[in-house]
Amino acid sequence: MTNPIFLLIPDEDVREAVAEQIAAASLGPAQGVEDGNDLLKQCAGTDGAVIVADETAYDPKLAAALVESHADILLLGGEGAEGVAETFAKPLRLGHLLARLRYYLETAPLLRQRSVTFGPWRLEPHNRRAVNAQSGDAVRLTEKETALLVFLSQSETPPTRCDILAGVWGYGEGIDTHTLETHLYQLRRKLDAGGADWLINENGAYRLAQAEAA
Repeated sequence: MTNPIFLLIPDEDVREAVAEQIAAASLGPAQGVEDGNDLLKQCAGTDGAVIVADETAYDPKLAAALVESHADILLLGGEGAEGVAETFAKPLRLGHLLARLRYYLETAPLLRQRSVTFGPWRLEPHNRRAVNAQSGDAVRLTEKETALLVFLSQSETPPTRCDILAGVWGYGEGIDTHTLETHLYQLRRKLDAGGADWLINENGAYRLAQAEAA
């Protein structure tokens, strides 16, 4: 079941535009909330809600109250604040927001609870490590290396370079960066000992060999 999405956006036109795009992208229905008290009421009993809040309505005190529900707060405008997962500059690019929403809805929760096997490796996202089932050796991973492997494992079709950069790093189209290639190189050094390649690039799309969710 998709985690609930709440929109704390006073501007009705912006709120409706964001809600329509979220629905069109099959990310689930987004529910508008009136204010911070309404938001807290709606989040009561949920676990892992994603909140899109405009800077004009967001009160930093909300973050502390939302910590226990593992909510991810995406702030439109303003500067990063304690408790905010990510901040988006204005004017808002909806495509960028949707890519990051997909990350917080689909990938981020898996970093806390899901294990994945590929080849001889068992990825333990919550521990940020991969364990070799054959030798018992454990390899430590960085947060982004873990997120990259989880993203690849849960993608229905092999994602392209642009898909990965948007989904894991939040980069928009056309950005000039070697971040993905650097992380893939480091992961291959850690995981491809013995010559087996478990990170496969086919026609510009990436996947894990024999990836299974546990």
